[in-house]
Amino acid sequence: MSEEIWYDLQYLVLGRDDPELFIPHGTYTGVLSRNRLSIIGRVLNTREQDLRSVIQVFPRLWGLSSRVHGRILSDQYVQFRFCSEVDLISVLQRAPWMVNDWFVALQRWQDFPDEEFLSSIDLWVQIRGIPLPYVSELTVRFIADTLGPVVTLDFNDETTNQIVFIRVKVRLGITDRFRFFRRVRFETGERAMIGFEYEKMRKICSNCCRINHHSSYCPFLAPQIPDEESEELVVPIWEEGQSSNNNHAEESHHSQSSDISSYSPISQPPKPVSPMLFDEECVEAHHGHKFSSSSTFRHEFSGSSTDNSLKKIGINKLGDLRWITL
Repeated sequence: MSEEIWYDLQYLVLGRDDPELFIPHGTYTGVLSRNRLSIIGRVLNTREQDLRSVIQVFPRLWGLSSRVHGRILSDQYVQFRFCSEVDLISVLQRAPWMVNDWFVALQRWQDFPDEEFLSSIDLWVQIRGIPLPYVSELTVRFIADTLGPVVTLDFNDETTNQIVFIRVKVRLGITDRFRFFRRVRFETGERAMIGFEYEKMRKICSNCCRINHHSSYCPFLAPQIPDEESEELVVPIWEEGQSSNNNHAEESHHSQSSDISSYSPISQPPKPVSPMLFDEECVEAHHGHKFSSSSTFRHEFSGSSTDNSLKKIGINKLGDLRWITL
């Protein structure tokens, strides 16, 4: 009984209608200046990432155990306070960081954060499959812009020594669906299948392709229907010397794969299943043969021929003849 009364008292409106208390600026001036040398972190998968583990693991990963202090702010946010600007910048430059194989979004402290604060994460993306005649900075930017704003392009037509893939750092929304392939068509009429490989990514929802939950807890259980306008990307062809309309800040680095990047070729989408034959056509075309299939779905019926020799026909769920017994 006493516990019930205590819970009821907590939710009573006690003091909410009292005059507000004014707090002078001098009481928190020092705190604001110290917080400016800190990073706010947001765990993306609260079911898989424990906040206490985050504030204990990250300083060790950064090699700053004695120079960084972490603390929990809420059920999804943590704060890391640094002793020097150099250490803070070093951590941000080596992002993204993960705990328990799931990403943690990090961003520098803002006194008055906007609504976009900690709503995105910068990831290196390897773009593969661009045909050689169209490999250029403008082409890469045009394709990468469909994923998100381009932060850095790790490509220079004069100095880059490999173009098996081209690395681009892209700003991606933490609640957005991730794309791994994109069909493109160039103005010349040539088509290609472009692949996207996200460096350091280890886990993602296999149902909706988002990075903030496991497939076991996916709220998007219905199959995703792609937008008609995103079926095929038309890539223009630029003349030599023509500049891009978008001026993005970039850093000059040589393209290289991360430790977890894969060099295997991009697998192409499966070919569509051939149209189903009518039952009589199947019997005539495949008289007396057996077909192997992994499907367990069967359709059985009795034949109407004069010799009554047709007994059963098995058809799998894809519409292909499975086996015939005559």
